[in-house]
Amino acid sequence: MTVDAQERSKNLISESLTIFESLSYRKKIAEAQTELALCYWRTGEINEARDLLNAALTRLTTDSELKAKAVLRLAIVEKRADRYSKALRVLTKSVALFEKINNQTLKGCYHQTLADVLENLWASDGPSDYLDRALVEYAAASYHFEQAEHKSYLANVENNLGFLLYKVNHCQEAHEHLDSARRIFTKLKDQNATAQVDETRARVFLKEKRDADAERLRVHPCGHWKAVIGNHC
Repeated sequence: MTVDAQERSKNLISESLTIFESLSYRKKIAEAQTELALCYWRTGEINEARDLLNAALTRLTTDSELKAKAVLRLAIVEKRADRYSKALRVLTKSVALFEKINNQTLKGCYHQTLADVLENLWASDGPSDYLDRALVEYAAASYHFEQAEHKSYLANVENNLGFLLYKVNHCQEAHEHLDSARRIFTKLKDQNATAQVDETRARVFLKEKRDADAERLRVHPCGHWKAVIGNHC
């Protein structure tokens, strides 16, 4: 989505927020703040996004899918700001909330975001067990996306798993997850995502000293490498 489109979205949601505030419609205010925060996150205005989500959460006093979405987006905002320990606290504090809700896609996004945060902490010289925990969380995300039949999100997780396994030299397992991701994206006719999976695989080939195979996959239509794909709930 373009910057102009995001600005238009901000304006429309802000107008709705003003109306809801004039009516003191608590839940709708929180919902508008949660959606407006997503727009700010997409345009890189992290502080504004964080403030909106914290304000929304003060209004969401009972467990619900809306509260789960606000918590998840707050963790994603903190991750974007490289505040991984803060993101981890936000997510671990809300384990019971995500166990309670029935939305399988939100559950999957929760586990994937937690896995991403654990992986980033591990990569930043965090506790070694964070790697194992990240792998467990990615597996949980895959399960919930399968239950939700959300194929693109499932493929994203498979690609990210392949990338993580590549980083720890588990090349054969990495190929297996990349095979799964590529099959799904091919069926979805998503050429850009398929190319990104191929980029991840090229990195695995390079680690395996299979330079010719890597070169065959290396050029992305956009002209750059982008190994890890993300979901936005």
